[in-house]
Amino acid sequence: MGVRHPSVPEQVPAEIAGLLSLRDVLKRATALSLGGLVLAALPAADRILATVPPADAAVDLADATLQAVADTLIPGRRALVTDLGHEIHPKAIAGAHPEPGAVETDALALFHSPLIGFDALEPAFLAEVQTRSLPRGGQFLDLPFAKRVAVCVDGLDPANPSITVWEAAIAVAFTSFIAAATQRNATIDTASGYQVMGYPGTAPNGYADYSYRRKLSREVTANGSLP
Repeated sequence: MGVRHPSVPEQVPAEIAGLLSLRDVLKRATALSLGGLVLAALPAADRILATVPPADAAVDLADATLQAVADTLIPGRRALVTDLGHEIHPKAIAGAHPEPGAVETDALALFHSPLIGFDALEPAFLAEVQTRSLPRGGQFLDLPFAKRVAVCVDGLDPANPSITVWEAAIAVAFTSFIAAATQRNATIDTASGYQVMGYPGTAPNGYADYSYRRKLSREVTANGSLP
């Protein structure tokens, strides 16, 4: 389970990376679209809320908790504001990695995007996060990083009947980081995720001094596309 899948950024804790490889969350998110993945998770969210008392579902500091979850999935350095200048709650980032993580790439803004629809899942997701956090010593936001990872590993367990809700949350955090989904024509100067992964520039010109040091293929297929 500790082997990192090639599509999972190096910042992801090994326990979670293995589960992401197993569930292939990113591939599903691409095939269904983020919005489709959220819609697929709605029945599981309804089941969560049907079994959780209303008072327990009303989570304090909801946005800060979503930021903390994103930071657990793709950890990053401590920061005060996101790429877009939005505030980061001081307890959200655990500082488990020296480079930017999902929070700095505005994962929270993507969580609340009306195009994604995750707001419909948020109460159920946060209720389950807290239900799994309290036996470990407190609300998710107050847990040390190792215990936050343990909560996410539990949520990602294939035996968890609510796993589709967790998959939707994870897909949002990863899309924010890997695809700079909150920015239009993002560049390596504006997108923290690209600063970590590298980025050859926005089409069609890119950066003249940037290369992955691999020669592009000059062959073409019968219809003219690259092989």
